Amino acid sequence: MQTKKLLLFFLGIALLILIIGFARSSRTAFFSFGLGPGVQDFTKDLTGGYNLYRNSAHEVFIAPSNGWNNEIAIIPSKVIKVNTYQEFIIAERQGLKKRNPNDSLDGYEIPDEKVKDYWILNTDKNYVLKNLKLNDFKKKIESLTIPREIKLVDIYDY
Repeated sequence: MQTKKLLLFFLGIALLILIIGFARSSRTAFFSFGLGPGVQDFTKDLTGGYNLYRNSAHEVFIAPSNGWNNEIAIIPSKVIKVNTYQEFIIAERQGLKKRNPNDSLDGYEIPDEKVKDYWILNTDKNYVLKNLKLNDFKKKIESLTIPREIKLVDIYDY
């Protein structure tokens, strides 16, 4: 009798885990317990050993595929458009702001629709031109001999 109760208990736990998994995401029911990447996360190859990483809805950045530190040029979140030309990675970013600016314990950031800037990263020389306004971005594109016709592509279409 004791073993039947124990067996029913463990079957109930297993069933509960499956139900929670299906409730969270029907596509990944067995592995959707908050571990690992989400179904919408991705990594895309760029140029010069760099990747575009999407780790969450607002954590979308460009960094080397083999890791980085403070001395390595990256383009931080939130990248919304990107393209490459030879050794250059060009990107448009949407600014982020604190969700609750008055709460020092809440570090979560949300998109700031009013803030957009442009970045140009040279993968060969490890430097980045950052926080450029559109006019400055266009001038820098010309001075770096990047074709004027190059278009920034939405990260989901790249």
